[in-house]
Amino acid sequence: MKNLYNSGLAGILCGALASLTAPVFAEEGKIANFFKGVEISGFIDTYYSYNFSKPDDQRGSTPGFTRDSGQGDWLDVRAFDRENNSFTLDNVENQVCYPSTEKDPIGFGFITNYGEIAQRLTFVSSDGRVDGASGSQSFTISQGFVTYRAPVGEGLDFKFGKFASWIGAELCQSVDNPNFSRSLLYENAITWTNTGLAISYPLLDRLTTSFYLVNGWDTFVDNNSSKTAGYQFNWAVAENTSFIVNGSHGPEQTDNSSNYRHFWDLVLATKPFEKTTFNLNFDIGTEESGANDVFGKDTADQKLNYKTGKWWGFAGIISRDITDIVGLAFRGEYFDDRDGARRGVDNLDIWEITFTTNIKIRESLLVRPEVRYDKANQGIFNGHDGELTTAIDLAYMF
Repeated sequence: MKNLYNSGLAGILCGALASLTAPVFAEEGKIANFFKGVEISGFIDTYYSYNFSKPDDQRGSTPGFTRDSGQGDWLDVRAFDRENNSFTLDNVENQVCYPSTEKDPIGFGFITNYGEIAQRLTFVSSDGRVDGASGSQSFTISQGFVTYRAPVGEGLDFKFGKFASWIGAELCQSVDNPNFSRSLLYENAITWTNTGLAISYPLLDRLTTSFYLVNGWDTFVDNNSSKTAGYQFNWAVAENTSFIVNGSHGPEQTDNSSNYRHFWDLVLATKPFEKTTFNLNFDIGTEESGANDVFGKDTADQKLNYKTGKWWGFAGIISRDITDIVGLAFRGEYFDDRDGARRGVDNLDIWEITFTTNIKIRESLLVRPEVRYDKANQGIFNGHDGELTTAIDLAYMF
């Protein structure tokens, strides 16, 4: 009887224990499954560069070239790799993503950056909030958003928060581009980050459409009382060819909601041969009352304040894998800003050529020597109209 009693008591105790621990184990299972779906990646990107025009070491802190300053100052036409004769920590990036799926429709993503890039990603001030204000901060969350896939047709995707712009042929992450340095168009023609709402849907088998409603170009919070609307049509023309049409329309000037900026961006990416890729990019933009006044500079002729400013540019990139380890990339481009709508300099046009060698040492280590030459029709490079730079970039991806 004692054994029967003890076995019965043990059964009761085990049953009670199981009923208590079942929710705990179930919750632990949910957490484990959640973390199985989280994707974590990143890289460390550092470089050495030398500019034969010999600017100050801290390019980003020098006064900008303006129409009234005369030749002698520097116009930064390059995005991030501005340091001269210096070893520079460009970017330590961490990416965490939980993608939305039909089974689990709620997801998220965020990217953190540390280094030179963090000081420049979001630069239009609103209420004093910019990345790396006064160049004193080297850390930022460049992207942070929540995603949701609604059960509509093939899946209607929503993204809400701060994210990289849908515009352009290059990314801010250097390791994801054929060349180490970013193009003139990336720095001068387009936006980099946006904060707002994105909605995407695969309209056809080969055509994905996206629509955007954001605060504006490169600002955390809106610098005026109106929003900017945008769109993207991504057409997979063939297996190895994509054609993308991007647009952005809205007021971008501070405390001005009537002067609209209209911008169109066309990208053609094709791989006609097994180891050769072509990337063509054309940009054109206009802005009401934007001629030489987009940054709020005074103009000698006040009539310019009422003139619509226009800018446009074209870039072409050819990249080829020579071996499994070595690849080459050549970029040529032209940027026209004769109205001064983007750089605030009258009658400005610039072209550049870049040659990059991509050497993959093992799977996670990338070494990239690069030579670049920029040429302007004015002495915007410390009194010179040309700028020759060399760089070697070293990136470890994890």
